[in-house]
Amino acid sequence: MRYPSKLIVTTTFFSTLYFSACATSYGPRNALGGYEESDVGKDLIEVRFYGNQHTTADKTIQLLLYRCAELALERGFDSFVVIQDQSYSDDIVQNPTIEKPFETRETMSAGFRTTVSPDHTRATTSTSWVGVYVVAVFNQNNSFYSQYKRSRFDAQKI
Repeated sequence: MRYPSKLIVTTTFFSTLYFSACATSYGPRNALGGYEESDVGKDLIEVRFYGNQHTTADKTIQLLLYRCAELALERGFDSFVVIQDQSYSDDIVQNPTIEKPFETRETMSAGFRTTVSPDHTRATTSTSWVGVYVVAVFNQNNSFYSQYKRSRFDAQKI
């Protein structure tokens, strides 16, 4: 029986580590994103999920819905409905910080040499998605919420 070479195992490990380092972690909000929530009324919760520039809008909404379901179950409810969607994208523009993108110097061996700093001469934009839902949590058999029967989410199935 052949064992995988150390090179393959090492390459696989570091590739996985590299690609997972950019992902938004699922958990309370930190520098890479995450969720937070606040109560805005009786059984009404504003839930936010912050993605980063590596998180798509779809993934942000998927993680937001997952957090809404967790909150409903934690509070003893089996359903929730999205009352209001306030989601948005946050565009961050990085402007150049260098005043002289070109530098000319005289060298001993090649005469004059001009160098360019291309990474610092143009503005770059990155987009981060922020999912914001105001949700009502309730139990399915509560007649007050019967109007939401078709649009409700079953918290146990998300």
